[in-house]
Amino acid sequence: MLTPGQDFGHFKILQKLGEGGMGEVYLAEDLKLNRRVALKTLRDDYFDNQDRRDRFEREAKTAAQISHANVMAIYDIGTATDPQSRKDIGYIVMEYIKGKTLTEYVAGSTADTGALLRLAEKIASGLAAAHKMSIVHRDIKAENILIDEHDEPKILDFGLAKAIEPLQMEGAPASGETVRKQLTTAGTVVGTVSYMSPEQVRGEAVDNRSDIFSFGVLLYRMFTGDMPFVGSTQVSILAKILEAPYPSLHTKNENINPEIERIIDKCLQKSANDRYQDTRDLVVDLRNLRRQYDSGVSSSTSSVTAQINSALRTDRKKQRIKRLIRVSAVLLIIILVMSLGGNSPLKKLFFGSTTASLQAGTYAVAILGFENKTGDAELNWLKTGLPEILLTDLAQDSSINIISQRRIFEELGGEGDDFSRFSYEDQVRAARKLGAINVLSGSIFKLGDKIRIDARLEDAASGKILLAEKVVSDDPMTLVDSLATRMASAMNMRGLALVDRGVSQLTTSSSEAYKYYHLGMQKFLDQFYDEGITDFNKAVALDSTFALAYMRIGMSYVFQGRLQDGVPYFHTAKRF
Repeated sequence: MLTPGQDFGHFKILQKLGEGGMGEVYLAEDLKLNRRVALKTLRDDYFDNQDRRDRFEREAKTAAQISHANVMAIYDIGTATDPQSRKDIGYIVMEYIKGKTLTEYVAGSTADTGALLRLAEKIASGLAAAHKMSIVHRDIKAENILIDEHDEPKILDFGLAKAIEPLQMEGAPASGETVRKQLTTAGTVVGTVSYMSPEQVRGEAVDNRSDIFSFGVLLYRMFTGDMPFVGSTQVSILAKILEAPYPSLHTKNENINPEIERIIDKCLQKSANDRYQDTRDLVVDLRNLRRQYDSGVSSSTSSVTAQINSALRTDRKKQRIKRLIRVSAVLLIIILVMSLGGNSPLKKLFFGSTTASLQAGTYAVAILGFENKTGDAELNWLKTGLPEILLTDLAQDSSINIISQRRIFEELGGEGDDFSRFSYEDQVRAARKLGAINVLSGSIFKLGDKIRIDARLEDAASGKILLAEKVVSDDPMTLVDSLATRMASAMNMRGLALVDRGVSQLTTSSSEAYKYYHLGMQKFLDQFYDEGITDFNKAVALDSTFALAYMRIGMSYVFQGRLQDGVPYFHTAKRF
């Protein structure tokens, strides 16, 4: 055990915060970066066991992949010698959050239904971000949700999470190699008993739907104050999870909204096939209901939202309604963007790639993405962010048709942004099928305070290397401009508009602002519009002239049927 006041590696221990199954958690001062962190140490018996040590490292690496406002951030992992015991101790450095567990928050709170729905929506959104990356938490419970001083929830302890690649669905046989790679294998009961899903109780392989069941237990507790499955022993609780119905929510809370009952019931189905299949659908249902309790929403919007919610409950109508809303929104956005004026750079960015794809004789280039080899998880956004900036730069010339990595991923039948599941060769074949003449790929390295891109442009058909460049700068925007110019030269396309106008003039000169814009775009494309708006607002806070970010805020509102909220942002974008 570490003691307050002692040094541990480059940390000073300030106080003990708690203790878990794998070790202890301390509040510490990072003496290198001058910031307070939560330091989780590994128990001696875990550190003496290589398998457990590997599990500890996997916890950090798995959790560090998730970048979301409602998931605790992992900063570092390492080993240091305790000067008192002279023993080497493994540790994880995490974001320090001052607040209460969800258990403490609900017990001492007078939060109304709207406030609880806001919490639930944000927790589900954090889960959805993990599930999108095929990461399952396995131990969702009230004690693993921390509420900070601003009532923002954070999901803690991905210590039981596992990366499942490819997704192993319920009942699918697990090979010996797959089982060895899993953090916890099928046949082992892992988790907190009262929150376990039926498939966890049976020791079966689990996927995101197991977390959805546990989240349903969490919701039940939030809105009733009780647990759905109780018993005098752990065995009796497990038996009820497998076989017994849970007590009606109405008997626990006679004023509960029927829609909350429906959502919880869908989460708590015994069969995983009867639950929400995608956590994002759960987020949407919670968000739609939360808006009815949100006093900031206009009456006209509430009316539209209520009608849409009613229609969405009928599965046969669901996709038709969604398409109608999106088509109407797109038409409206086109009208608004057209009003920007004939020579508006913003208008060119919005319509550029579409126009290029319709013209004969365009020069198609596929961007296959960049691999982050910096070892810095905070730079993960550059993997898809740099290609996106490059796409913006190249799209200035109407003779170039850019095929994005997301488009290639869709062609291969994938969803989200987990591009690593497909080989480089698969992506090149898909790029050729989409008409690519050249393909661009690369890696990102860190050299002190600078970033280096190793980029390679090759002929999509023959594989011949047309360009192999190393570009170094402390500014991602400068990197992209330099790379775009060299690409133009390699493709014998001198005189492109992109060599005359830097990407910072088209978007923002602040790489930090573009980072938030990029994060917002990932959420926007996945239809998490409110979360996207949060990131876009961070972008314009860093650069108040970032027209593209203003436009995306406006689009996010329009796609939600909130025209009055969205239109002012188009006018702001027009000014810049």
